Formats: sequence, structure tokens, C-alpha cells
Amino acid sequence: MSKPFLTIAAVCISLCVVAAAAAYSFAVYRYPVEGWGRFVPMSQAEGPAEAAVKAAFLSDSDPVGTRYEALFRYFAAGAVAHVSPGGARIHYTGAGSINGYRLSGLEGFARISPLLAAWVASGRGDIAIDGRRVDLAAFLRRGILAGTDAGSESYWGKIRDNDLRILEAADIARAVWMTRNQIWNELTDDHKRQVADWLLQVNDATTGDNNWLLAAVTVTSVMRSLGWPVAFDETRPYERFKRHYLGAGWFYDQPGQVDYYNNWGIAYELFWITLINDQFDRDFIRQTIKDSAGLTSHLLGPQGFPILGRSICYRTAVPVPLIAQAQLTADPSDADPSDAGLARRATDAIWRYFVARGSLRDGALTQGYFGTDLRLVDNYSGPGSCHWGLRSLVLAFRFPGDSDFWNAPEVPLPVEVADYRLEVEQLGWIVEGRKADGTITIEIPKNESNDIAIKDYDWRRRLYEVVLRRPNRPHNHSVKYDRRVYSSAKPFWED
Repeated sequence: MSKPFLTIAAVCISLCVVAAAAAYSFAVYRYPVEGWGRFVPMSQAEGPAEAAVKAAFLSDSDPVGTRYEALFRYFAAGAVAHVSPGGARIHYTGAGSINGYRLSGLEGFARISPLLAAWVASGRGDIAIDGRRVDLAAFLRRGILAGTDAGSESYWGKIRDNDLRILEAADIARAVWMTRNQIWNELTDDHKRQVADWLLQVNDATTGDNNWLLAAVTVTSVMRSLGWPVAFDETRPYERFKRHYLGAGWFYDQPGQVDYYNNWGIAYELFWITLINDQFDRDFIRQTIKDSAGLTSHLLGPQGFPILGRSICYRTAVPVPLIAQAQLTADPSDADPSDAGLARRATDAIWRYFVARGSLRDGALTQGYFGTDLRLVDNYSGPGSCHWGLRSLVLAFRFPGDSDFWNAPEVPLPVEVADYRLEVEQLGWIVEGRKADGTITIEIPKNESNDIAIKDYDWRRRLYEVVLRRPNRPHNHSVKYDRRVYSSAKPFWED
């Protein structure tokens, strides 16, 4: 082989190496998620805190209120343990999301805030964590003021189009509304303006044609109820979303199809809208929640529920419509005495099911269905994302300790009473329940087969994440939506 040829070959190889290095450098500069290296993996093993709360919550001897107080203390302790020095972010352990480290910290704070606020607003008082008294109202006040202060290092940032902050603003707003007597009414005018200015940015931000549209309705309703002037017509995003109503209490929601976002995203948001402003499309919203509760009651049992769709780590919020219905009929003038007992039975069945199966780690809900399982975690889901799953507890703790929700006899769920078969034409579902073994199924006749395998979170995806420092978890849309039958007896990825 001639020397000139070898020289040319060496030059070509060198150029290729340089080009590859340049391409990699550009990719690493352009594509990494902010703060990727700062995410800390969640513990795989159950620790003493998990063992203690599991023993307390699954006890059959302790009163129901005592069991749920143990669960609340577990999540409150997790928030306190992971809060940032400035107080405005909570950085739980877990896999990072495409939203970056700082936004994940906002998400961590925002999604636990309504739970802490519900505890405070219900008059349950401060709690002790590791022998130290924690003033939860002060904890919330500090974080909200730091996060909304544009001059602070803890500032949550400007709310932009299609921005995660849109959703988190709705949770911050409802926490402010619940603690208005403890926090908002005690703020200076400047601090009120600071909080309002940050929250009301949602009204200038565009969103997709999905449940995000309801965030602006919630924020606007909260601020108006607090006496703050708002020049925004919240009926516009509301009517845009309402056109997706299918019937039976259910909505179609992009980018998924028909799934449990109806419970933990839509019914939940509609509940807050009608609670804060009971004249806002009152009849439609309340009938929708009632219908959603009716169908949901046939989807839940002590052996879980037939999971399908995206964001499944929100799984513990699936009873939301039943608890919302019980809240809306708590007024003795129109109360249905069975609502509270059925709602608590649904809540207890679901939380017992998941706590018993290892869904708690490091003071938080795991990123998965039982334990952490990144095959099932969407790339937009970070360490604090799964705390939308706390929404059932938020509504539960809005009930005072002496309410029917905590004290009335439990009403058995439909699957505990008799077999049933429901043809829900609006959703394209056939729902069946078997009393003998507690199994509940959703059949989707338009789907042809169950022969759809779940894609693995394999070494190639992990290598991609190491190299480009951004999540690359499998999408798995087809197995979540296109199977013919989904069953509570076995989650769809275990077949």
C-alpha cells in the first residue's frame, strides 16, 4: 500500500473523528436536559419509613383517620426532607424528565402543596417530623413567596406557551385559595401583587387542545374569589375544552385517547372550578362529576382497577370523581348518605392496594405502577410528577375529621356486591366486574388483539441517556391504548 494512500486515509479518518466529535459536542450542547446530572435515582429497597407507614396504614385495628394521618405524615416528611434551601422547590429522588431539574423542583413543590394546604385548611394543625414541629402554613408561605419573586434565585420563572408552569400554577392557586385565611389574608399588598402577577401569566400562555385549558379557568376563578381584579374571559378556554365531552362523565383528551386523565386531571379540575365559583356552568359540571363517579365506581375494587393509558404513575388519584361527588353533596340539603361511605371505600381500596405493593419510596410515590418501572414513565414525568396521585388525598383531607367521609359506614363497591356488565357506548368500552374474584375488565371491541408487547427500557435507551443526557424512555403508546382487553387481575405489561 503506497505512502500517499496511507496519508490520505489517515487524513480522512482524522476528519471523520473530528466531524464526529464536533457533532457530539453540538448534540451535547444542544440537547441535554438542564441539570441532568443533578437527578438522584430513587432507592430500590424499602426503608424504615416505608416499612413504618405500610404497617400503620395497612393495619386493621387502627381507626381510619389514624391510618391516613400516618400516610399524610409520610408525604409531609418527604416534602420537608427534599425541599430546596430557598423553599420554593422540592427535589425528590427519581429519574429526570425533559423539563429539566429546576422545573422538576417546581413540580415537586406545586404537586404536594394542595395536600399540605388541605391539611392546614381543615384545621388539623401543625405536625411533628422527627421530633421537630413543622408549621405547614409557614412552609407553604415561604415557598410561594420565594417562587413568585422575580428577584429571587428561587424564582419559578416566566410562564410561556405550552409550559409545564401552566399546570403547576393551577396547583399553587388552589393551595393559596385553601389557605386564604392562614396565608393570603396575612400577606402585604406587595406580596399579594407578586403572587397574583405570577399566577395570572397563565392567561397569556397558549396550550394544547387538552386538559391544560382548564388551568387558566382555575387560576382566574381563584384570583377573582380572592377579590383580585382579572381582565380575562375564562369561558373561552373552558368552552374550547368542553366540546371534547363524550358522555358518561368522560372527555376525550389529547394527546392520549380515552383514559384516566378524566379522573386525575379533568374531574379534579372541574371540581375545583365549581367549588370556587358555584355559578360557573354549575349544572353541567356537577352532573358530569356525578356521572364520572358512577362509572368510576364500577372500575375500582380491592384488587385494583384495569389500568390503561398514559401517566399511570398518577394511579392513586383514580377515585377522585367519587370523593369530589361526596364533597359536592356534603351539604345536608342535597346529601346522598351513601356518597361519603362509597367514596371512602374507593379511596381506601385503592390506597391499600398500592401501598401494599411497594408504591412508596423516599417520601414519595414511585415512578411506576407499583415500584419504579421506567418502561411506564413518560419522558415528561420527573421525580415529583407522580404526586398528581395525591389528588385523592387532597380531596379526602378537605373533609374535617368529624365528617361523614371519615366516620360513616363504608358502602361496598359494585364489584363487591354483584356481577355486572356495562356497555359504555360513548367511550367504546364494555366494563365487566366479577364479584367472585374481584376482577374488573375493560373491553374495547374496536381494538383487535391483546398481542401487543411492551417495549423495554433497554441498554440502547440507557446509553442514549448517558451520551445525550436526556430521557429516552419507550413511548409504549400502543400497548397502553390498543389492546382489546385491560384487566385489574394483571396489568397490561405483565401478560
